[in-house]
Amino acid sequence: MRKYSAFYFLIIFIVGTACIGITAPQITQPVFTDTPISTPTTISDPSLYGSIKIKGNSEFITQTRAALTLLEQKDPDAFKKIQTYVGIIEQGEHSGMWAWEIPPRYEVGDVTAFYSVSWYASTIAHDATHSELYAQYQLAHPGEPVPEDAYGGVEIERFCIGYQVEVAKRIGAPQSEIDYLSTLDGTHCDVDDDGDCDWDDYQNRDW
Repeated sequence: MRKYSAFYFLIIFIVGTACIGITAPQITQPVFTDTPISTPTTISDPSLYGSIKIKGNSEFITQTRAALTLLEQKDPDAFKKIQTYVGIIEQGEHSGMWAWEIPPRYEVGDVTAFYSVSWYASTIAHDATHSELYAQYQLAHPGEPVPEDAYGGVEIERFCIGYQVEVAKRIGAPQSEIDYLSTLDGTHCDVDDDGDCDWDDYQNRDW
């Protein structure tokens, strides 16, 4: 399930709903409030960071805390968005944003989480934006199902990537990561080239 180039990128929408996430560059080499809960992070429970619950092994928890700390210190606005629209960050086999869950959950594969702290941090901001768009539609249209194109699709993906680029710059990501993001056009969710982005694409991801 790979598209090889100097870099590769994969995004997924799950069964016509969730968006989301993007793979790290390969170097050859439901309704929320608008105010995040800003409870202090407790050293006694490393699986909590502000309002976010982190689920995974100890290495994953440490890496996630490092990414969130970088965001909190370097891009407080992005960190506020994440606190509002992501309730759980969980280690998983694949990466994807489960925006409709309560609370919304960002599932993260190890390829994404351990590529670099800055890359991981920027993907959290990216997927929080998909979740934000989902929640905004839900708030504006109570009782209605949220259509896929309200928070996903090529144009939305480009928007989220654009935001990710800005976050990457603010948190001091390496230029190689910023350059890679700038090459993405939002069309890579269709891993198997069958004209849609569905469960099969998600199941075949290796990131």
